[in-house]
Amino acid sequence: MTYEAIATIEAAGDRSFRRDERIVVLAGGAAVGLAAGVVAALSLGRVGMWPLVAAVPLLAVALYMSVATLRDAMQRRATGCAIAAAGVTISLIAWPVSMAFAGSFPIWIGPVAAMGAMVLLASCWSGASNAIYRLSGQAAIVGAGAAYIGIVSALT
Repeated sequence: MTYEAIATIEAAGDRSFRRDERIVVLAGGAAVGLAAGVVAALSLGRVGMWPLVAAVPLLAVALYMSVATLRDAMQRRATGCAIAAAGVTISLIAWPVSMAFAGSFPIWIGPVAAMGAMVLLASCWSGASNAIYRLSGQAAIVGAGAAYIGIVSALT
């Protein structure tokens, strides 16, 4: 390879994901999370609130990853991506709040808002690819929680 070809490959570096590839990685994380949530719900059944209390550290990890992505976007001075990352963070915070008022809000509104914000962020992200992997992890956590809550509420 010539020096120019190597320099071009190295310049691509972390920006090698295309938009469709970012969304596929996000969908893969969500699918893994959905499968884990369904397996957990079917294996545990109706056991009360302790699985939701045990899921709080996972939500904290998802919030940590969303704040790290927001920081990356703000350091790059990418205003649109920072707004989308803030939307992910706000939707992850709003999900437990909406569950507290489950009688007045539909049960699916929190996970749908979080996944919608994640798809928006994945479609606009142009920074390092590790943010897409973090986003995929967040999608897995949200998908697992949504599947668990959906299956358990369908069983009752």
